[in-house]
Amino acid sequence: MPRSVGVKARVERAALELFAIKSFNGVSVADIAAAAGVSQGALYRHYTSKDELAWTLFSRAYFRTADELDEIRNRGAGLEAGVAAMVAHFCALYDDDPALFRFMLLTQHGFLPRIERGSRTPVDAVTDLVGDAVTQLQLKPVEAAMGAAMIMGLVLQSATFHIYDRLSGTLSDRAPGLARAAIAAVKALAE
Repeated sequence: MPRSVGVKARVERAALELFAIKSFNGVSVADIAAAAGVSQGALYRHYTSKDELAWTLFSRAYFRTADELDEIRNRGAGLEAGVAAMVAHFCALYDDDPALFRFMLLTQHGFLPRIERGSRTPVDAVTDLVGDAVTQLQLKPVEAAMGAAMIMGLVLQSATFHIYDRLSGTLSDRAPGLARAAIAAVKALAE
């Protein structure tokens, strides 16, 4: 088997793991190449820079998550089932790949400004779920974006606590409680 098989995947995984532990600025191209077991030249054959590599990792995961949340929303199960499914999805994403989730949390402020206006994001999917509930009279009028902030904030802050060893166990085990708290928070906005 040629040595180059799987180079891109190894580079991406190594970069993700390193970025999650040391942050984007704490990692060099040499660090990534060494962790992937490839030369820097091999890395540069796939990515022109560390920044391009990190942006690729971030944007791919961010837009994939948006698509997955839109699929949940499009099932039309209503506010409570939709929130529960979205929260469970976020928790499973964290549990399945904590390095990716941590990378996304740590780098979001640097990369979110690069998202082109009009692109479909995870925030849009959650916001639209709340907006749908208002339109369908499942929820008293609330600012949909604030509702999304409540839902996502509960999950993302819980993930942050887990990253810093303030919580143990899986987030998926906590998903039902987080979903109930998120629904209560959104409903409280309407009171």
